[in-house]
Amino acid sequence: MKFMKSTTSLAVMAAMLTAGAAYAQDPPAQDQSSDGSLFSQRGGIETVISSAQKKQESVQDVPIPVTAFSGVAIERKFAVNLEDLNKLAPSVQLQHVGLFHGASSFTVRGIGTSGIESFDDPHVAIFIDGVYQPRNAWALSNLLDIETVEMLRGPQGTIYGRNAYSGAITLTTKKPDVTEYSGKASLQYGNPGRLVVGLIGNVPIVEDKFAMRLATQFFKDSGFFKNDGVIVDGVENGQTLTHIDEDLKGTRIQGNKYVYFRPSFRLTPNDALDITLTTEFIRQRGDGTTSLNPSYDPRTPANSLCDGTTGTPTAYNCNTSLMEVLYPGLTKNYFGDAEQGIPKDKSNDPYEVGYSLPYNNSELNSYTATLNVDYTTDFGTFSFLANYQHQRDLINTDTDGTSVDFFSSTRFQSYETYQFETHFVSDFSETVDMIAGLFYLFDSYHLGQILWTPFTGKHTYDNPLLNYYQNGQDRKTWAAYTQFEVHFTDELSVVAGVRYSWEKKFNIFETPNTPLATTGIPPGSDFSRFPLGNAPQCSPLGTTGTIASPCIAYWTNDEGDTWDNFAPRVGVNWKAADDFMLFAYWQRAYKSGGFVNNASAYTTFVDSPYGEELIDNFEIGFKSEWFDSRLQLNANLYYQKLKGLQRQVIRPADNASGQETFISNNADARSYGLELEVIAVPVDGLTINSNLAYNNIKYTNYCADLDGPEPSASPANGRALCGQGATQLPNGTWIAFTDFSDLKLGFAPKLIANLGWTYDFPIGNMGNISIGQSFSYTSKMATAGVFLPRSDRRSMLLVDAQISWESPDSMYRVSVWGKNLTNEIERLSVTPVSNLFSFEQGTTPRTYGITLTADF
Repeated sequence: MKFMKSTTSLAVMAAMLTAGAAYAQDPPAQDQSSDGSLFSQRGGIETVISSAQKKQESVQDVPIPVTAFSGVAIERKFAVNLEDLNKLAPSVQLQHVGLFHGASSFTVRGIGTSGIESFDDPHVAIFIDGVYQPRNAWALSNLLDIETVEMLRGPQGTIYGRNAYSGAITLTTKKPDVTEYSGKASLQYGNPGRLVVGLIGNVPIVEDKFAMRLATQFFKDSGFFKNDGVIVDGVENGQTLTHIDEDLKGTRIQGNKYVYFRPSFRLTPNDALDITLTTEFIRQRGDGTTSLNPSYDPRTPANSLCDGTTGTPTAYNCNTSLMEVLYPGLTKNYFGDAEQGIPKDKSNDPYEVGYSLPYNNSELNSYTATLNVDYTTDFGTFSFLANYQHQRDLINTDTDGTSVDFFSSTRFQSYETYQFETHFVSDFSETVDMIAGLFYLFDSYHLGQILWTPFTGKHTYDNPLLNYYQNGQDRKTWAAYTQFEVHFTDELSVVAGVRYSWEKKFNIFETPNTPLATTGIPPGSDFSRFPLGNAPQCSPLGTTGTIASPCIAYWTNDEGDTWDNFAPRVGVNWKAADDFMLFAYWQRAYKSGGFVNNASAYTTFVDSPYGEELIDNFEIGFKSEWFDSRLQLNANLYYQKLKGLQRQVIRPADNASGQETFISNNADARSYGLELEVIAVPVDGLTINSNLAYNNIKYTNYCADLDGPEPSASPANGRALCGQGATQLPNGTWIAFTDFSDLKLGFAPKLIANLGWTYDFPIGNMGNISIGQSFSYTSKMATAGVFLPRSDRRSMLLVDAQISWESPDSMYRVSVWGKNLTNEIERLSVTPVSNLFSFEQGTTPRTYGITLTADF
């Protein structure tokens, strides 16, 4: 608490000090060129042009909380993907899903999605050149040759639509320049074995009419994980016997490499018509992935293989994990849990693990084509967007993080989407501005997954006991939206808008093959749409519940289900002065409903879709510039009501275990908070950036069973029964729906504060030097939204620094940089796998490198 108060005071003091310094200085010359395109120096603070409202305007004129970064600012952060911009905007956390290359875990104001399943829609919408990215997998996005990145905080349901539930992030790539030849080359080298080579070229093929631009990048690194070399020889007298393989010890795991290729073409036959075709190719090849296997905690939720968290076990002691029963002492305590009083074990390296999966590889092939057409008339601009994306990926994961064959998986997936959008933007008259548009999306995915568990033995594809299933989904959605801003005076205007969305999810398949299966495939089963093409040999261990054919249950739902929603917005804007704007509005947004596609029971898979989430956001704020634009101060307050949150619940099921984990709209929440941004140029060359976010979010209702069956007739487990009460399973245990509203939401810290500075100064006729430093503080938070000890993350303070030299003609630049210089590593995420084991990831450790850039 003392440090939180100190950080808050530091941000406020920085704003006061920079304001005072700015007042004492003469402003620099106006309209200094920043990068020759949409950016210019205005009074020392870079003015970024925003398209957040589907039209180009200064970000300071956009009446919503939005933080925007120019291409120059992104380069100065040595950013390769969106995660490199983490914490640069209030309330925004941009992280990766630790177990999978390229998968995003983005949250805004404590609401986000960190999974990778394609049926689970994200809470934070990502747009690239106006194209919506429908899933978290491979969504970290490349930042080569970017015009702007904008982070819109809070629900954006009217203009950005479905799943812009807690915010939206938009990336705009640079268009080909039809007037000038240009090029850039960059080379970045750092740890762990990082090499990034980038090339950009722009060629006007027909001057002022037609041009081509090419941006390409090669990336590779060796991965932070190292093999611990621990080989298990067996178990004797309750102890796991091991030895160290010196050839394995220290070898790198989870390396990654890819080639990124983006050719784009632009045609401007006249002043009114602007046509751009952008294509993108990605070929990724890397290692399979791994994780940490932390010490198990007896309060972790139970499963059907035991009689609950207390009582007599039927298969093994439920107060430990099966991993610890079979291999005692093999798991480690890496991060502890300050909330539970469990200390951190500093003797264990959180990036030293075991690895046993023989198929050590991951692959992605991705192709995207986007057509943007703008036609400008005297009464407005018509825009049309068409997009096609296709991806195929495969990834092998040694989830248990040890050298024993305990739990690993292979996932292979194909994904395809078509999108179309057309909109019209106009200053309709002197008093009315209008946006109106139509949107359509169709997408389809097909996923196959193989699991090797403690019951299936050796991890090979020819193992007849492997656990295999496939699922897929087709979806189509369309929307119509409009928004008007009516100017009653030059200073006062009112905004009103609405978006209607309709969505259908259908043609859903699943072919589970569990180690509880026997033989045979149902007649007429069609596997042609799935990546594998056919079903593997089935397992001879049991049944799949009541399914008639015991090996493969082939389920379809061609009728699917539909959802529709209205997302209104009402607001008022007051331009109190040229450099001071007040805004207030109410915005509703929603996150789509869906099906639990990895269900284990037919009734769950087909008949039980979960519903949409709703959010109402009430916002008030201001944007301002002071002292001849030497100081920029923006602030906003918000109150949000979240309804029908999609959360997990354990419930009875018609399968071998008698229970299942299901997604249900069983929780509500509320949040309120403050966001503050300060940018100041107190003296020529010195820029200070700071931001502060306070967010108080909590459940107002959360009725669920999260801790599994209870063995007694008193199933409440010390908590008050709520809603649905309790249900007794055939084996005599109970599922109790109890009140969990005291739990914390995952990835929702109360305080995020950032303070950074850069100072640029000339060194005679030898060029210019730039030095900079930043401090980022995040208060403690939960990393799992379930009843799970050892899931919290301690507060963190990260320190970054850089120094750069630029040639006198600005053609060459050399930069040395470091991130997380104090090597703060805490828990990134943790996931329990019932009572089998848990797996977790650590945050990114210290990184450093050198970057060389040449413009020509």
